[in-house]
Amino acid sequence: MGTRRSRLATALAVTSLIFASAAGAAAQDPSTAPPASGQPAGAAIAITAAAATITVDGDVSDWSAVEGTPVNLEQIRLANLTPEQAAEIEFDAVAPIDVSLKIASDTENLYVLVEVPAAFVYNAEDHNLSPSLAVEFLIDDPAGPHMGTDEADLYASLGMVDIWHWELDCAAGVASGGKGIPGGDDPECNLDDEYATTPEKREDDGGGDAVNAVAENSLTGVWGHTASASGPGAEGTWIFEMSRPLQTGDPQDAQFASAGVARVALAYMDPTEGAGGWSDAGHLQSTYNGWIEVTLP
Repeated sequence: MGTRRSRLATALAVTSLIFASAAGAAAQDPSTAPPASGQPAGAAIAITAAAATITVDGDVSDWSAVEGTPVNLEQIRLANLTPEQAAEIEFDAVAPIDVSLKIASDTENLYVLVEVPAAFVYNAEDHNLSPSLAVEFLIDDPAGPHMGTDEADLYASLGMVDIWHWELDCAAGVASGGKGIPGGDDPECNLDDEYATTPEKREDDGGGDAVNAVAENSLTGVWGHTASASGPGAEGTWIFEMSRPLQTGDPQDAQFASAGVARVALAYMDPTEGAGGWSDAGHLQSTYNGWIEVTLP
């Protein structure tokens, strides 16, 4: 999976969407403590997921009754890291953005819609020149949002996390995901089901040193852009629509249940970050909002 530098950088950037059974109020709570740098933290966010069955096809009309929650994303604050960790990180500056998060569930599946306001920039030959999204789910409480660690020490694991990692290797409207094959890889479209315990220890489900005979990838995702018909550079909104069964039986997946409470964060990789597209470390993330608590119906 690459060198220490690239794995650590990926972890910083792929601070992502985390779900876990936990207690929490479904209300806005601005009491999040400021980060170590002294810069203000965003307000904590709590939402209630909709009770709905969604068709994952890139058409968001069946989300029309679900209220979106704005989530601010920004690049990692290097001032929060130790000098040793900060020295390993390089990226070009990208301005913070607000994205919309919608979550729904029924008796079988969890559904996630992330909408990102940005121009249509897509390259079918190089996924670094197209956007990318990462979604992370808590498995072991109190695993941290940085691939199982906290920002204060990116080398010390606090537990395992489950990661949806989507790089756009298939076209708009094409269903991505594992389609029932063993292991976490999606060899065609690159919507991979992964796990991590630290930034340096991230693998597809079933990979690495951990034995997992039931590893699987039951993710389904379809992406689109509202202005793709207008051509490259057209302003509009990226659509990332995903689903997964609430229960998979895979110990490297988070498991969800009706009336459970989830903690959520997001990450977005911007293809306009630099000449080569997005970098591992330069991704925008929601960490400074704290955990987004989502109560499932």
